[in-house]
Amino acid sequence: MTGARSPSLLRSESPSKLAAGRVISGTVALLLAVFKSTHGLAAAGGNCADRSVPPGATAAGLTKRVVNECPDGAAVSPTGAGMFPFYSGQWYYKAPSDDHYTSVDGALAVKLGGDISSVRHDLSPGLIPTLSGSDGFYVSFTVRLSDNDPDHWPALWMMPVEHDGARSDRYGDLPPELERWMELDIDEGGFGPGLTGTVHDWSGTPPHNHRNSQNRNNVSRDRVDRASVHEFAASVDAQKGEVKWWLDGKEKMAAPCPRIGARQHFYLIVSAKSHGRNKDYSLILYRVRAFVPQTSVLPQK
Repeated sequence: MTGARSPSLLRSESPSKLAAGRVISGTVALLLAVFKSTHGLAAAGGNCADRSVPPGATAAGLTKRVVNECPDGAAVSPTGAGMFPFYSGQWYYKAPSDDHYTSVDGALAVKLGGDISSVRHDLSPGLIPTLSGSDGFYVSFTVRLSDNDPDHWPALWMMPVEHDGARSDRYGDLPPELERWMELDIDEGGFGPGLTGTVHDWSGTPPHNHRNSQNRNNVSRDRVDRASVHEFAASVDAQKGEVKWWLDGKEKMAAPCPRIGARQHFYLIVSAKSHGRNKDYSLILYRVRAFVPQTSVLPQK
């Protein structure tokens, strides 16, 4: 081949030159591995070909994978319609502009002020199904931030489609004016050194008379470098009535699951917010996975 070196020429080189070449090659390989690890390119959680079931899903008996998305900038619907993994904004306010979403490292970057969900503004699902609280589910997000500034408020969370403008989260065995819904925050940044995972039991009447009960053990003391790739996850075990939070496959905390959650169906939300100073950053989303019981009617992915 053009540019190839013959075996005789290689044999004529001195041992010191060959050793130096090996050192340089090894250094380049190490730097490339560090780059890939830092940017999520070598992370198992960011590889959609990976078929493994996370420990948290296995522990809860949630082994049927029904969501497996490795999104990029084209994963967000440009019109709010069509079949996409994500849609900009929430049903209760105007969607952020499309320039909040782009591709970084082949993944989806959500810029400050961006906010995406897995349902349209009419709360109908696209490519990602809603997940039944009565069945239980395990959801994970593989992400990193562009930097570690404490002003950043990344949020990975879930809400039920029943909490809508028609107030579908009112139930016949409860007072007719009372709304009840569960909110699951898988992780929020800027509240402590580590993962902040909270399950909220909301109740009340609109627009402002709502009460919230939540777990108090919601901030992990184990520091997280958010500029590196991590997999944040939570499991809802309907049989045990328990929520657990996981970071990179390790359990961090657990709390009782509000009983109202068993009546509801949940969608995914990713938000890039601020704690007040509005310092620019991006949340890079490499992968989203969800697991449910094998008995679920949802198709396997």
